[in-house]
Amino acid sequence: MRPLYQNLVLSCAICAFTASASAVLVDWSAQNWPAGSLSNSYDVDPSNPGNDVTVTISGDTGQLQNSLVSPNPQTPAITRAFDGGLGTSPYTLELALDLTSNTQSVAFTLNFSALYAAGVSNVSFTIFDIDASNTSSSKYQDVISSIYAISTTGTHIAPTISNVGANVSLTGTGLSQLLTGQVSTVDLGAGSGAANATISFNTSNIASITFIYGSSSLFADPTYQHIGIYNIDYEVIPEPGTLGVCVAVVCLALGTSRRRTKSSAT
Repeated sequence: MRPLYQNLVLSCAICAFTASASAVLVDWSAQNWPAGSLSNSYDVDPSNPGNDVTVTISGDTGQLQNSLVSPNPQTPAITRAFDGGLGTSPYTLELALDLTSNTQSVAFTLNFSALYAAGVSNVSFTIFDIDASNTSSSKYQDVISSIYAISTTGTHIAPTISNVGANVSLTGTGLSQLLTGQVSTVDLGAGSGAANATISFNTSNIASITFIYGSSSLFADPTYQHIGIYNIDYEVIPEPGTLGVCVAVVCLALGTSRRRTKSSAT
């Protein structure tokens, strides 16, 4: 029969092997967002009890509008309004605005559960249809600003922005980065990916994510504008204390085993 301490060592080896980051996905096609509601929570991580993420839309929410896609739900809403170059009309969380002033905006905030005591890591998502228009009936310029994460210690974390489409400009650095739509871009079909941008936080200890969506100062009274927030990826790293306890138990077992061996020898 295998000695007890050997079983414990084997168990801890398995624990160490499995204590790696686990990927979690907020998949909008699998979630429910009551049309027009401003905050919803989701249980997306099987390893964590209860709700894992809470998404909240705040700011000038009175300017939120209905989606242009049937059945035209009041946004925020999960819709299939955009392709994002994928050609499959994926589900996104759509935000549609009709601002009365270019100083108005709404904020998107993603809070992670407090049960993630060490926060989460490697958060990433893509925004679809960051574009602009300047016609007699449509005047707006999408702007994504104030993009940052907050760590579990309250530190602001700057994003890494990639996969910026040809119809989007990225300016600024660090916490001052801006994504600005440059020309009108189709919502669906060929060319729809030209207004995408991917926002990532390639670090750990993340407690929340925020960005602001509005229009530039180019138009004093912007018309209808909208974007889609695609699925959100993040990773969870198990608490380091679990492995530490396991190692302590093994050390205790080894000590006990050695004492018994010596006692038997005498």
